[in-house]
Amino acid sequence: MKIDQLTFTRFVAAIAIVAYHFGRPLNIFSHPLVSKILTQANIGVSFFFILSGFVMIIAYGSKKNIDSYSYLKNRFSRIYPLYLFAILLMLILQTFDAKEDFVFSDLLLNVLMLQAWFPEKVFTVNLTGWSLSVEFLFYAIFPLMFNFFYQKYKLKQLVIPVFLIWLFTQIFLICAINGHWVIVNESITKKFLLYFPLMHINQFLAGNLAGLFFIQHLKNRSGNYDLIITLLFCLIPLALIFRPEYLNYHDGLLALIFIPLIIFISLNTGIITKIFSKKIFVFLGEISYGIYILQIPVFGFTEYALQRLRIFGDLKLFLCGVTALLFFSALSYLFIEKPLREKIKKINFSIR
Repeated sequence: MKIDQLTFTRFVAAIAIVAYHFGRPLNIFSHPLVSKILTQANIGVSFFFILSGFVMIIAYGSKKNIDSYSYLKNRFSRIYPLYLFAILLMLILQTFDAKEDFVFSDLLLNVLMLQAWFPEKVFTVNLTGWSLSVEFLFYAIFPLMFNFFYQKYKLKQLVIPVFLIWLFTQIFLICAINGHWVIVNESITKKFLLYFPLMHINQFLAGNLAGLFFIQHLKNRSGNYDLIITLLFCLIPLALIFRPEYLNYHDGLLALIFIPLIIFISLNTGIITKIFSKKIFVFLGEISYGIYILQIPVFGFTEYALQRLRIFGDLKLFLCGVTALLFFSALSYLFIEKPLREKIKKINFSIR
């Protein structure tokens, strides 16, 4: 099962993260309310994690069993070619615009998608790669969760443990931040709390649970939910603007909004779905992975090129960078992601 109208939401989340990384210096975003939203736009990653959990169930929910080998090969074929390409671009960029030398151990951790397990290494090589390191953990555990828990236990038996994992993560994060807990030093502590894979597993599991609930109780209850979806969309900036200082949304607290939003978009038959399901918007959603994983190298090359042309200014860099990012993400989707995905899927390894 594929829900086309959900695909475009990935693009929205990816662009929000690009704005978070590169839009904050712009005067047009300097208004206090806009700035407060933009400085928290990295919650797009949290949305990705929850959506990933939901989509996994939608894609595999009709199966009685998941073959781990086939599943992991399919997931690998989807994410790794472009992920590795982004690392290659960062290595090339380093030869043009060397700001600091790559350490071989950092490169190795990134190639193996293990950097998020080491807080001091989480942002090495390609900054956005950390979330793929986390995502790979989700892929590794999903066949086990599906075969040994989702297929053997009723939904109501799964709600409490998943909710407790989500709740414990939020309480732990809030207590650690407000209690000024320190692991080694403040920088390592922050990176552990915000980027360590186990701090994000609650979001993937919450997405799984939402998917199970959707399949078992909601998939035949489609209708026009445009108004509810609009209200939920509006709740996101409001939650960011009026966030109490002691709360942090980075590790899944906004699942309270994201999960209903994902479910209602999936059920919707109204104008929003008609718009989101148009080919151009679905395509933008399809290239969202490229937008996310390529943003650091593409903006790096763009900045280098503009400096060589003696074109300066944050706004020019942002506009040129976004344009280049959309262009190269589309090309990479058509000529790297799709072809290599199909080729890898056809490979049959002898060792299983």
